Amino acid sequence: MSRPTLSALKAFEAIIRTGSLRAASQELCITQSAVSHQLKRLEDSMGLSLVVRRGRGIEPTAEGKRLAEGLKEGFQRLDAAVDGILADTSGRRLCICCLPSVAVRWLIPHLKDFRLRHPDISISIQYSDYLYSPIGTDADVLISWLDGAPPDNSCSEKLFSGATYPVASPIYLDRVGLVREPVDLLKMELLHDHSILPWQEWFRSQGIIPGVLSEGAVYEDFNLLSAAAITGQGVALCPVRLIDTELKQGTLKQLFDVPVNEERAYWLFHHPKPSSSVLAFCNWLGNVIAADKDMC
Repeated sequence: MSRPTLSALKAFEAIIRTGSLRAASQELCITQSAVSHQLKRLEDSMGLSLVVRRGRGIEPTAEGKRLAEGLKEGFQRLDAAVDGILADTSGRRLCICCLPSVAVRWLIPHLKDFRLRHPDISISIQYSDYLYSPIGTDADVLISWLDGAPPDNSCSEKLFSGATYPVASPIYLDRVGLVREPVDLLKMELLHDHSILPWQEWFRSQGIIPGVLSEGAVYEDFNLLSAAAITGQGVALCPVRLIDTELKQGTLKQLFDVPVNEERAYWLFHHPKPSSSVLAFCNWLGNVIAADKDMC
């Protein structure tokens, strides 16, 4: 009498749990004849009849029931051991899906501190689209902007405001002259992020009917828009948190303290059952946000 193979034992456990050869074959992704063959091999190797056929179904004999109960417990322990190892491994990985502008201008400059604090966590960063979409299964966290509140069923944390203010480079202002009133901007080269609508809304908030705005250049990426503003190509509407360094260095100047897109904010999203790496990242990011506020 030979020892039964693991594949035969797995097939037998599936047969008894599902109640038929057909259901077991579907679960194991093998043919029904292959499941039947595994059952016969198991019975031959043990020298016992393990099942009896009842119509279209299968029921275990006394010996088969005893074996099935032991196998069920054994396979559960195997699954738990594998899941535990995978959880520990995935807990040391962190995939961040992030807007390019936030990644380049805000997140990456801070990440050195996170890596120093958590050297055991391997980080990968992938770009997300500028339009919010639910976090995918291929990412652990998503950082994106959203107008208004996030969906009720989302696991989210607000990072900072996305309200945008008019800014320009001193290089540009030296060329076109001082900006004293909001209406002065109608004569300026206006830079646009995706569309001209934010500028139209900003002028209306100042009681100005903008009419036909200077179309200027339209940029599909905030990094391009901010680069154009920094190099003196016009006036842009920017969230101050993403240009904090330029404002402090004086390479960009905020022209008016009146924003548009006030309902916009940048958010962090994660899955309902976050790994230890995600929890560490969220806690760290909360401290970064708090420190940034203290410095403002």
